Amino acid sequence: MEHAGHRERLRKRYAENGFSGFAEHEILELLLTFAIPRINTNPQAHRLIDRFGSLTGVLEANQKELEAVEGIGPQASTLLTMMLPLLREYEQKKLLPRVRFGNYADLAAYCRTLYLGVCREEFYVLSLDADLHLLAAKRIAEGTPTEVSALPRQVLEELLRNHAACAVISHNHPSGSLMPSQEDVEITLAIQSVLNGVGIRLYDHILIAGNREYSFTRHHMLDYGLSAETEDCELPAAAERPQRRLTGQNEKRKR
Repeated sequence: MEHAGHRERLRKRYAENGFSGFAEHEILELLLTFAIPRINTNPQAHRLIDRFGSLTGVLEANQKELEAVEGIGPQASTLLTMMLPLLREYEQKKLLPRVRFGNYADLAAYCRTLYLGVCREEFYVLSLDADLHLLAAKRIAEGTPTEVSALPRQVLEELLRNHAACAVISHNHPSGSLMPSQEDVEITLAIQSVLNGVGIRLYDHILIAGNREYSFTRHHMLDYGLSAETEDCELPAAAERPQRRLTGQNEKRKR
């Protein structure tokens, strides 16, 4: 029963100091005690680190990949794959009492929560009312780790379903590159054109790369944005904005 005492020592360390002082394999070892009863979980924790390289790699793995590791069954894989979605839910729910995107900082913070632990490119539509309150955030497309395609029709359908007056679109670059691709620009132009046709304002396209973000409006690629000096400035509601069409980078430079 030596492993029982070891489990208790791990739990006591966590109760006293959180994960401070824990090695990555010890964090996994403690987590696994809640899914694997009555045995020493140290070997499984080490095998996971050896297979995926780090705690981050383990938490980003899917259930099939995890269960390919000796000693990891459905209960353990389910527990491990729950960690990052749980964190995403926590971060998003924490923001709910103040989800009115009155400034760029709040908008960027919310968009970052959408991609916590996500390893594939995903594309979201944020439906907003006329006062910029969030009505819904919906993932409408996902792709490979390097590309995602979202059709303007899908964006429009989601916004109409939610009776949105305004919109923000967002996608991530798991590669870490913060610069939009030519395809990103073309998709944004196409979506802007379609939404203008039905009177829905596209306020921004937020690209997320890790903990960093790229705003199309703050880089003068959309007409409705904030400058770099106005991060905490209030965004005016939809009725206060002049309606202008997105005309593309080349025409923007000529102005």
